[in-house]
Amino acid sequence: MASALAVGCGPEDPAGDGDGTGSTSEAAGTTAVVDSTTGEATTGGPWEAPLARGGISLDWVQANQGVGVTIGADGGEVGGGDRAAALIQDRVTLIRAFWTVPDDWETREIEGRLTVVWPDDSEEVFRDTKIVEGDAFEGDPERYFFWGLMAEQVVPGIRYRVELFETSPDYDALPESAAPRLPADGGLAYVGIEDSYLVMKTVVVPFIYDDGAGCSTVPDTSEETMQLFQDLMYMQNPIDRLDFEVHEPIMWDTPLTSFFQLNSFMAGLRADEGALPETYYFGLVDVCSGGLGGAGGQAIDIPSDPVNPNAASSRISSGLSLDPDWSAETFVHEVGHCQGRRHVACNGEEGGPDPSYPYDGGDVGEWGFGVIDFGMRHPTFYKDYMTYCHPTWVGTWGWNKVYPVIRGLSEWDDGFPGGAVAPPDGGTTQAPPVDPYTGSLLMGMITPDGEEYWVTVPGNIDGRPRGSMRIELRAGGRLVADELAYVHEVADGEGTVVMVSLPERWSEVTGITRVTGDVRTPVARSAVDEHHRNRLVRRRAP
Repeated sequence: MASALAVGCGPEDPAGDGDGTGSTSEAAGTTAVVDSTTGEATTGGPWEAPLARGGISLDWVQANQGVGVTIGADGGEVGGGDRAAALIQDRVTLIRAFWTVPDDWETREIEGRLTVVWPDDSEEVFRDTKIVEGDAFEGDPERYFFWGLMAEQVVPGIRYRVELFETSPDYDALPESAAPRLPADGGLAYVGIEDSYLVMKTVVVPFIYDDGAGCSTVPDTSEETMQLFQDLMYMQNPIDRLDFEVHEPIMWDTPLTSFFQLNSFMAGLRADEGALPETYYFGLVDVCSGGLGGAGGQAIDIPSDPVNPNAASSRISSGLSLDPDWSAETFVHEVGHCQGRRHVACNGEEGGPDPSYPYDGGDVGEWGFGVIDFGMRHPTFYKDYMTYCHPTWVGTWGWNKVYPVIRGLSEWDDGFPGGAVAPPDGGTTQAPPVDPYTGSLLMGMITPDGEEYWVTVPGNIDGRPRGSMRIELRAGGRLVADELAYVHEVADGEGTVVMVSLPERWSEVTGITRVTGDVRTPVARSAVDEHHRNRLVRRRAP
C-alpha cells in the first residue's frame, strides 16, 4: 500500500510558512528509471540512477511519533540503549533523513529512498525528492527527506535502509564518492518498534451549570471540540490507543467557588459507577468566567505512585470550557498531573515546578511531530504542556516521564498480552465483579477561605508521605483512630487535599477533628459524602 504523508509546520510555527505542505512521499518500485531531457537515454537504453555523487553524505536518520528518536547515525544502527525514547507499534511514524554536502556541491535534485523490509521479508520502497542546495535543516521539510509509515505498517521487526540517488544523467561525470546510504554497508538496520501495548482511558464529565444568579451554561462538547481533546491527548502521549468517553451531562445548580466541589463529586461518581481504576475522569464546566478559585483547571492530586490501583481517586481533574484549543490543552495538562507530572516553569506563575526539567523557559527543546495533523512543532516556540504558556507540546523528557505510567496502567487492561482478552466472538462476556482496592480513604478538600468538602472512596495511601496534620476519629467520647494525614497543596489554584485511611470501625464514628499543631478544627460527620462501599469493578472474562 502506498503511504502519503505531507509534513508541514505546526499551527503558529514561526519556522515555516505554516501551510501544512511539503514534499509528498509514495511507495514505488526498487529502481529509478530517469530519462534525459529528451526522454530517451543517449546510449539507447534506460538510464539507471546511480547513488548520488559529489560528496553528499547521509548523516543521520530519525523516527518521530511525537518526539524524535535517532535510529541511525555514524554509518550504522542506533541501538535501543542509546535511543532517546521507545518507538511504539500501531502508531503513525515519520521517518526523516538528514544530509551534509561539501563546499563545491552542485545544486540539483536528489532522490531519497527508504526501503522498508517487513517481518515476512517482503519489502517496499518509499521515495522523496528534494532540491539539495546546502546542508539539511530540521526546521524545513524542503531541506530533509521524509517518508510516512501509517499505523498499520508500524510493527515490531521492521528493518530499513536509506539511500540517496541522482535523478539525472547530467552529473554522471562527477567522480564517485562514499556511498550516501545508511547503514553505510548497504545492509539493513532495525527501526526498533517495540511490541508495545499502551492504552489511556479517559472520561469527560460535562456539567450543565446554573448558579441561580444569571450564569446558566452548557459546556462545549461538540463533536469538533471533543475530537480536539482526543487528538491533543493522543498526539502528546506515548500510546497506541485512547479510550475516550463523554459522560452523560450532570446538572449542577449551586454556585461553584472552587474546583474542589466538582472533583470531590467526581471522586464519589467514579466509585459509584464502578469505573476501572486506571480511568481518568475530567470535569468540564463553563462558569461565565476565565477562572474558578484562581485557576482554569485543577487536578485532585499529583500521585507519587501513579501506577497503583489504590490511587484511583487521584485520577480526577477538571477544567473550564472556554476556547476549544485552550480547554483541550487544559485537559492534557490536568490529566498530566494525575499521571504524576509536576509543573514546568515558563511564565513564572506555575506553582511547584519540577526543578529537573532540562530546558529553560519551558521549551520542549526539540522538533515534535503530530501523528494526527502531521504538523511539526518548533523546539522553542512550543512549550511543555505542563507550563502555563501556549501553544503546548511535549518533549522527550515529558514523554519518558509518563511512558512507565501508561505502560503500568495498560497492564490492567482486558486485552493486555498474557491477561484477560476479549471473547473470540467479539462479545462482551464479563467476569465476576472484583474489588481491586486494599482499603478505603477519608479524603478532604479545604479551600483557603475555609470551605471543606469530605468524601470516602476506595483506596489507600500506603507509601505516601505524611504531613503534620492529624485526623482524630471518635465514636462518642472514645478515640477510634488518630492518624497522620497525607497532605497535598494543589498545583493549580490554591487549596489543600487531605487523605487518611478509613478505619474498620468507621460506621461507629460520630466525630472528626483536624489537628494542626494546637489548632483543632471539627468536621461535621454528616458532611462526609460516603462512597467507599461502592468498590466493585467488572472486566471482560478471559
